[in-house]
Amino acid sequence: MRNLIIGITVLLCPFFKSQYGSDKSWKIIGIIISTRIETTSMDNKAFFSFGPKIPINENNYVSLRGHFNWWDFQERKFIVIPELDYFRKIASFKGDKSVIKHLYAGAGLTPNAVSPKFGVNFFYLFSAELGYNFEYKTYKYFPTEGFRFSFGINLIY
Repeated sequence: MRNLIIGITVLLCPFFKSQYGSDKSWKIIGIIISTRIETTSMDNKAFFSFGPKIPINENNYVSLRGHFNWWDFQERKFIVIPELDYFRKIASFKGDKSVIKHLYAGAGLTPNAVSPKFGVNFFYLFSAELGYNFEYKTYKYFPTEGFRFSFGINLIY
């Protein structure tokens, strides 16, 4: 039942924008509901990723997200890897029949690695990213260097 309620809430988030209008005091609400929910693969580990994607302007975005894992490790119950991302929209495709809406490039910074990325946004709601982690400090539980892939839902307007 809890999963059903969370799923319905996530699907209804785009409708909340119409309720708060253009009042600037409600800007924080826009930031909170402009969220990315993803599954991310690093090395041989899978992560649930969650965090806001904040638009700077029409083509530039900043994101602060956490990569969460609680099922892969017996000795540690919960792992969180924070990441600060910057994205720049490099191409847009207009038209109702276009499946791919935007292409973007960017970089992510974690406490252990830096990661250049390339992403595709399709149907405005879904996104896929491909990148490579360059470790500058080895993570104490597992290596994070190597290719990474993520697929997710973008709740940004």
